[in-house]
Amino acid sequence: MNFLFFIILLLLGFANLSFAVEGAAIAVYTDNGNGAWEDGIIAFEQFLKWKGVTYERVSPLDVNTVNLKNYYDAIYFPGGDADYFNAAVNQNGIRHIRELINEGGGYIGICAGAEFACDTFIWEGVEYDYPLDLFSGQAIGPIDVIAPWPNYTMTTITMNNKNPINQYEPASEVILYYGGSAFHPKSDFKIDTVATWDSYNNNLAIINFNYGNGRVLLLGPHPEIEEDSDRDSTDVAQELGDEGSDWPFLWSAVDWLLGYKITSPSTSSINRKLITKNISTVSQIGNYPNPFNSSTTIKYTIEEQNFIRLEIYSLTGQLVKRLKNKEEIAGDYFVKWDGKDMRGNCLSSGIYLLVFNIGNIEKTFRRIILLK
Repeated sequence: MNFLFFIILLLLGFANLSFAVEGAAIAVYTDNGNGAWEDGIIAFEQFLKWKGVTYERVSPLDVNTVNLKNYYDAIYFPGGDADYFNAAVNQNGIRHIRELINEGGGYIGICAGAEFACDTFIWEGVEYDYPLDLFSGQAIGPIDVIAPWPNYTMTTITMNNKNPINQYEPASEVILYYGGSAFHPKSDFKIDTVATWDSYNNNLAIINFNYGNGRVLLLGPHPEIEEDSDRDSTDVAQELGDEGSDWPFLWSAVDWLLGYKITSPSTSSINRKLITKNISTVSQIGNYPNPFNSSTTIKYTIEEQNFIRLEIYSLTGQLVKRLKNKEEIAGDYFVKWDGKDMRGNCLSSGIYLLVFNIGNIEKTFRRIILLK
């Protein structure tokens, strides 16, 4: 079956799809509409803009050929069809995803993206075996007692208040169900429960766990979709009533995924209005080459005047080099770093963190790898 899918994708020109890889906090997987659900991609990207997290779309070809760990802190696989993901991501791509997570990165999968990360996936009684194997267990869907496929509806999930992700959450959430699964881990596999399905015997709806030095977050429902709001830039389920946005939950969940201090929009030191204004002033940031030997050039674009601070930190949190600390007008900027600290000493080979501040917002954008 996978071979047939791959032939179909080739005929569609799918294998040639690629994007310019510059780097961002989160890589967003897309495949020109073949398997990845475009509405789920657009909604998640709108959420990331609202939160102030940089992202960049990656294709199957990018995943298969690029060392993701050198460019991203996490990767997102959306809803859609996990069998297409399996057909398009080859052994090199699987290795790149695992290495990204193993070395401290993250994986977030929603619906099909979560099912792709499981050992096996059972869909309408048919079992599929996927090689990514981040989750040792099964995903089983659709959940007909909530809504038989291809119907969707709002459903209630119970939040596990012992999970740090839920520290700002109410006891339950009303959330969109659209063909998602319940997760069934093997008895010896350790996971943390984020939420359970109220209408499906309290089976696991959202889970998180560690994988190597990194983190994995798998979601059966769709918190990225804003049912009665146009801020997700989609028309999905607009006719349904949402008893409060799910984006604040997703905010805290993505903090955990990226290894940040867990916050919520209401407890963050930056209010929503300020986030929307300031983060929108940065259209892109990245560095090339990465890894580098003698020097690397960091590029960023500011669309509005603001105070900028650009710094390099060690993985232990020590400030290594301050590259920029001043107010700047709108424009494109290029800053070169020669791999030296503030005293001019050459640093040893290793991974360093590029931290970008605009106004009062501080974000770790990517890992910079120095090789000698």
